[in-house]
Amino acid sequence: MKSMSESEFKLKIFVSCHKPAKIISNKHLIPIQLGASEAKTKIKGMIQDDAGDNISELNSMYCEMTAQYYAWKNVDLDYYGFFHYRRYLSFNRKRFIEDEFGNVIEAYPSDAMIKKYGFDEKIIESLVKRYDVVIPERKNLQRLEGRWNSVREHYKTAPHLHVEDFDLMLDIIDKKYPEYSKVAHDFADGHTMCFCNMYILKKELFFKYSEFVFGVLKEFCERANMERYDTEALRTPGHLAERLFNIFLLKLEKDDHDLKVLELQTVYFEKTEPQEVLAPAFDDKKKTIPIVFAAGNNYMAIFATCLQSLIDHLNKNYNYDVVLIQTDVSDDNKKILQSMCGSYNNLSLRFFDAACLLSGYKLKANAHISEETYYRFLIQEVLPDYEKVLYLDSDLVINGDIADLYETDISDYILAATRDPDFLGQINDANRETMEYVKTDFKMKDPYNYFQAGVLLFNEDRMRKKHSLAEWLDLASIPHLYNDQDVLNLECEGEVKYIDMKWGMIVDHDHSRVRDVISYAPDKVQKEYAIAHTNPMIIHYAGFKKPWYDPTEDYAQEFWKYARKTVYYEELLQHITKFWLKMEGMNSKMMRRGIKGKMKEKAVKAYFAVIPYGSKRWRTLRRLRGKTF
Repeated sequence: MKSMSESEFKLKIFVSCHKPAKIISNKHLIPIQLGASEAKTKIKGMIQDDAGDNISELNSMYCEMTAQYYAWKNVDLDYYGFFHYRRYLSFNRKRFIEDEFGNVIEAYPSDAMIKKYGFDEKIIESLVKRYDVVIPERKNLQRLEGRWNSVREHYKTAPHLHVEDFDLMLDIIDKKYPEYSKVAHDFADGHTMCFCNMYILKKELFFKYSEFVFGVLKEFCERANMERYDTEALRTPGHLAERLFNIFLLKLEKDDHDLKVLELQTVYFEKTEPQEVLAPAFDDKKKTIPIVFAAGNNYMAIFATCLQSLIDHLNKNYNYDVVLIQTDVSDDNKKILQSMCGSYNNLSLRFFDAACLLSGYKLKANAHISEETYYRFLIQEVLPDYEKVLYLDSDLVINGDIADLYETDISDYILAATRDPDFLGQINDANRETMEYVKTDFKMKDPYNYFQAGVLLFNEDRMRKKHSLAEWLDLASIPHLYNDQDVLNLECEGEVKYIDMKWGMIVDHDHSRVRDVISYAPDKVQKEYAIAHTNPMIIHYAGFKKPWYDPTEDYAQEFWKYARKTVYYEELLQHITKFWLKMEGMNSKMMRRGIKGKMKEKAVKAYFAVIPYGSKRWRTLRRLRGKTF
């Protein structure tokens, strides 16, 4: 191979996109907009496939092949490469765990991925120079989920595709490219192939392949009748191109035993939408209250109820810049929630996808704490222009003017919060395990200053000075009894302003929390809780029993008062009905087994402590059982 200095080495890997996408930052990775000739707008920061000599108008059939045609006809390089906005090849020779389709799954193409997968310019250059061909790992179809015996069978059983098209491709090769005929049929009868029209080729090989693949596809489109094909079937030329690349590669390997081929794992990014940090929604920051929530799509009825309670107590003298940090909220739910805010000039609701900041971190939930609880650490990055931000859990309702809470002076503190009467009761003899945890593992200097993290007024400047986001997430990755709440208590000790418990009154959970736990807390804490309980400004439904599946819970009537005003009310009624049907079935089963009284009550509590209704664990169990609720 001819040696090339770095200045001479010309490599471009075109990353095919049909919408705005986050692309790994690298001079070799060039985003290209596909189907640009038919697109309403040109995507900024990308080249388009309708420049120069092109077939952009055929993108609905040719898919990513329009990018390859553009490169063939308009760009002069030493090596030509092609990825997708969701799929890249890993240049790290370390082996990563794959899913059932042979992909390495990642949440988001963040900068952290550069180091992990070797998306570094020098690493890519040094690796590519040593090979003629770089491809995704070839997969044995007999070992993939479908257990196909041949490539043709794999194509035949693919939804929307027609095996007659595969056979027509072979016929075209037999008649117009007979030198490829044998390897084409061997490939069709074999059970190994690489996918996705992804590769990096030396120039002479790329030009040879382009003449072959576009020659076959042109003939195919002239002979095939796709007039009544559905949208996916119209993409047949793109699907056939995947097979044609394999045929071309097999022919190369047969003709040149010295051909240097490198196979790499494929990295698949679940989310690629660009996500920028948020500027203030209103011009006057001094009269704006930024409020951050965190919730998943399955929690939207609950969040909507919380949002309604905020709406009912808006202060006309303030603007409310509300941000929901999430990863999976559907577009339909976003529209519903924004419609709730639409008629209020002093209220803004925006959504921030946490995937872009959490990429590379494994944050584990427990029995009744979801992954969303960690999102409060993201605030210092999500809203960089605010010095002070109010964070609220979604399982609460607001019963007063939170402007009074927001105006709390925390200039000398990291945050403001209420002491946690439940935790203080536990460590004061109500729960021996928590007492032992505090003595042995939880190294807080004075655990009687432990605060509840459902309502937090953050001094974000001091949060940023205390730790970077990466440092906060590293700390949150360390196992604790109460996850991120423990982390905040440990790291912020001595820099917390304690506010009246009325701003985060946790309910008398199961109507026994006071009796069994809070009654053990120090006397002054008990008295503060009792006063807060009579007139709470914020009611926090902390714990595994919730008012949306037990309307007899403490302060449940306040939750339902706001829930009735949302479009999710009927959905909540359906949830509670299904919950009690489930409970009735559990009750009957226990009765048949002779489980009664206190034993039955403990069994039910234990079940929902481990598998709380609506949690990720509950949804997984539901899916495994094939239930609809």
